[in-house]
Amino acid sequence: MSLLDSLNLRPQEKRLVVVSLAVGVLVLSALFIWPRLDDWRKARAALEKSRKTLQTYEAEIARIPDYEARLAALEGQGSAVLQEEQALQLLRTVQLQAQQHQVIITSTRAGVPGQTTSTNAFFDEQTVQIGVSTGEKELVHFLHALGSGGSMIRVRDMDLRPDPPRYRLNGSITLVASYQKKPKIVRPGLAAAPAPTAATNSTLRKP
Repeated sequence: MSLLDSLNLRPQEKRLVVVSLAVGVLVLSALFIWPRLDDWRKARAALEKSRKTLQTYEAEIARIPDYEARLAALEGQGSAVLQEEQALQLLRTVQLQAQQHQVIITSTRAGVPGQTTSTNAFFDEQTVQIGVSTGEKELVHFLHALGSGGSMIRVRDMDLRPDPPRYRLNGSITLVASYQKKPKIVRPGLAAAPAPTAATNSTLRKP
């Protein structure tokens, strides 16, 4: 009020100035202060979410030894087939199932063995392409028998067409089988022999 008195304003003008200042304060508050009132609550919610995420990550990191133990157990399960015998075993299995389900194999062509691309892959892959002549019912039973059980054989590609009398199906089927890798045995205490030094080489050259 002393400031207003120094301006030599009349009472009505003083009231107008006070009202103008009050309106200005309200407008500034509405523009810059009130929209920011909820920021503190949002910041605390984001902080709490980050803490929970950190706790989840730390819990998973603590379980790494358990995962490694399970991985080692999985790698040791089952019976591994030597890679040089995989193609032969796949062909034998396919021929046996074809004979049991009356599917005539007209040709066979073994594929190049492949490997799964997963970082911790437990299996090698073998493929074989067979030419077949079969009925629809026999083909269904043959493929079902290959996919069931422990053979782990599945169809990758199939090209079939009916014969002229439309009694049988002729064509080719590409089959792929997964075989468990042979576990790698690391023998502790076996280190590579050190390379001979220059002094040793010179000693060996002496008569």
